[in-house]
Amino acid sequence: MRNDAFLCRVCPICGSKPPTEITISSTVKAESLGFNELVSHWNGFFKDKVLFSYVRCGSCGLLYAPVFFDCKQLEDLYGQMPPNMSDVPLEALQRTQYGYFNALKRHSKLIGSFIEVGPDIGLFTKNCITESNFDEYWLFEPNRDVLPALIDVVKERKHHIIHDMFGFSCVPDHTSTVVVLVHVLDHLVNPVSTLHELHDKLTPDGVILFVTHDESSLLRHIAGWRWPAFCLQHPQIYNPKTMRILLEKAGYRVVQQNKTVNYFPVKFLLKHLLWAFGIKVCSVPSFGSISLGLKLGNLLTIATPEGK
Repeated sequence: MRNDAFLCRVCPICGSKPPTEITISSTVKAESLGFNELVSHWNGFFKDKVLFSYVRCGSCGLLYAPVFFDCKQLEDLYGQMPPNMSDVPLEALQRTQYGYFNALKRHSKLIGSFIEVGPDIGLFTKNCITESNFDEYWLFEPNRDVLPALIDVVKERKHHIIHDMFGFSCVPDHTSTVVVLVHVLDHLVNPVSTLHELHDKLTPDGVILFVTHDESSLLRHIAGWRWPAFCLQHPQIYNPKTMRILLEKAGYRVVQQNKTVNYFPVKFLLKHLLWAFGIKVCSVPSFGSISLGLKLGNLLTIATPEGK
């Protein structure tokens, strides 16, 4: 049942009308509830899962939710989120983000102006501060709770921290050599328009880096609708093919695409695995805080701007 309190969407890549057949859904469908009922399901992994149902576009193949939160609802929800992945040890997060940064180094001279959308506490940005020669940082982060940590990362460099995820008009056109979106693209209701705006900010030889969830991964097929990336925060989820279609639509050329290595504590992985199979444990052994680097369903894509 579609709820008039929410946004009804066509395919956000190609504009095709949604098919009637549902591809992925939870037992209780989010579109059958009201906004206030969904607020308690927004934050955190380990709770009963409620999703907006996903369909697969018959034209481009994108897996997306045709009913979703509107922009005002999303603004309210994101404004009260805790820092991303705050239940994973900082060392594991740093190792993961450094892997992303290493991929960027192969495609950029790391000079000029840098944009990051959704930097959270600044883990990727910190690598840039340490190992690059960027002279100006534009950081778009709506969560004000992470502001002290983010300021601490960039305090000695020229920087701008903007609390509007889409306030790109303040960045001069054709001046940024690098744009980074780590686990942001999955969250955007209108990804093509956002990518068009960022295209205008890049220099002709600039690069844009994405990390997204990969709905074609083995883990997603094993876990089914309980896969952690199926959640209220994601209006669509990509695979390598639909990422390429999206980027070509928005005027980019893909130059690298590969699965990423992510580092997680064994405790965190085991608890996620048990919940994915419906075993709702409250705690698991710590295993001495050991972390493992695994390819668990994330996709890194790097692209360059072309004429739109």
